[in-house]
Amino acid sequence: MEAPAKNILNVERSSPIAVLPEYETPKGSMFLSSLDQMAPAIVPTVYCFDRSDANVVDVIKQALARVLVHYYPVAGRLAKNSRGKLVVDCQKKLGVPFVEAMADCDIESLGDTRIFDSDVLGKLVYRDPTEHILEVAPLLTAQVTKFRCGGFTLGIALSHCMADGLSAMNFMNAWAEIARGEPLSLIPCHDRTILKSRLPPQITGPYNEFVHISDVSNMTALYEEEQFVQKSFHFDAEKLAIIKIMATEDGQVASSYTSFIALAAFVWRARSVALKMKLHQQSKLLLAVNFRSRLTTPLPDGYFGNAVALPCCLCTIGELIQEPISASAGRIKKAIECVTDDYIWSRIDYLDMYRYEGFALGTLVISSWTRLEYCYTDFGWGEPRFGMGDLLRETCLFMTEGKEKGITVVLGLPFSAMNTFEKLVCGPNDT
Repeated sequence: MEAPAKNILNVERSSPIAVLPEYETPKGSMFLSSLDQMAPAIVPTVYCFDRSDANVVDVIKQALARVLVHYYPVAGRLAKNSRGKLVVDCQKKLGVPFVEAMADCDIESLGDTRIFDSDVLGKLVYRDPTEHILEVAPLLTAQVTKFRCGGFTLGIALSHCMADGLSAMNFMNAWAEIARGEPLSLIPCHDRTILKSRLPPQITGPYNEFVHISDVSNMTALYEEEQFVQKSFHFDAEKLAIIKIMATEDGQVASSYTSFIALAAFVWRARSVALKMKLHQQSKLLLAVNFRSRLTTPLPDGYFGNAVALPCCLCTIGELIQEPISASAGRIKKAIECVTDDYIWSRIDYLDMYRYEGFALGTLVISSWTRLEYCYTDFGWGEPRFGMGDLLRETCLFMTEGKEKGITVVLGLPFSAMNTFEKLVCGPNDT
C-alpha cells in the first residue's frame, strides 16, 4: 500500500455566527449521566450532497435555529456542579457557531467521502478555538461548504457528552425535517436523570473493560514513529457469508452468529496480527451496544443522550490467534448477551464512583452504525453520503454504504500495520 496522497482542497470561510434557538427555551442546568460524563470528546462528521440551491445556507441556518428550540441543551455550555460533575448550563446560551464556506473545486475531488484525512476534515468542519476549554467550548459547530459543481457539505462537530450515535442521528434527522418544512417525527426526551446512578451504588462487577493492560508489544513506538492512516474496507454479502462460515466450527452458517459478530471476530484477529502484538500481550475488544431496549423499563424513543454499554472480551493474543475464529465469535456473542438490566445499572454505578482512565493500547472498540439511518438526512437536496475522520486509534466503525448491501469497516492504523491489515482482509482480486 502506497502512502496516501493529500487531497488538494482550498476553502474560504466566513467568520462564525452564533445561531440561537428561535424561541425562548428552558433555563437552569441539565443533569448528565455517568455515561455522558465519560465522553467529552468532540466528534466531527461530514454530510456530502451533490446538489443545492442558492438559498441552501439560509435554509440550513434557519432550520438550525428552529431545531434548537427542541434540542435546546445543544446551544448551552458545559459546567461543573458542587460535586465536580459535568452538567449542561442551559442558562448560558451562547449558541452554535455557524460558518459559511466556499471550496475551489468540485465535490468529486474529495475522493472517498467515508473517511477524511485530518487536513481535509479540518477544512470541512469548523473547530472552535475554545474547543479544549471544557466550560467555554460550544457543544456543536456547523459549517456549510459550497462547491463549484453545485454540491455542498455540512460539517458538524458535536460533543459526545450530548449524544451517542443514535441520538446524533435523531438530532440531524430532526434538523433536516424542519429544513424540508415537515413536523418532527420524534420529540426528544431530555430527562437524563432516568439513568442516574443508584444510592447506595450496587456494583456487581468486576468488569473486564476496566482491567488495566500494559503495552508489552511496544505499540506506543509504532504509533509515534509512523504515519496514522485511516482507511475503509467494504465487505459485500458474498464476503460476509464466507466470514460467517469461517466463524462456525462445523462449516455451517450458524443462525446465532450475526454478520456483526463474525466480522468483529475477523477484524479483531486481523488487526492484532497487523500490529504485531506479542503472544503474551493482553487484548481487549469492547463492543458498543445500544441498551435502550435492553432495560426492564426501556428508555423513551426520543431519549437524547448516551445509552451505550461497552461489554468486553479479554484474552491474550496467543489465545486469540491460536483459537478458531468460532471461539472468538463465541466470546463476542457471550459479551453482548451479558448486557442485561442488572449489568447496565451496575456499570452506571461503577462509572459514577470511579474515574474512567480511557483506552489503553491493546484495546479495540468496535461500534456498529449499520442500523443508523444517517444517510437519510435529507435537507431538501437528496440523501447525503456520510463520512468522518480523526478516528481514535482504538476505534473501528461498521457502516452501511447507502442502500448498498454489506458492511464497510472504517479504522485507522500506523502505516505499516495498515499495509498488513489490508493484505489480511482483502482477497487477491481486491488489492
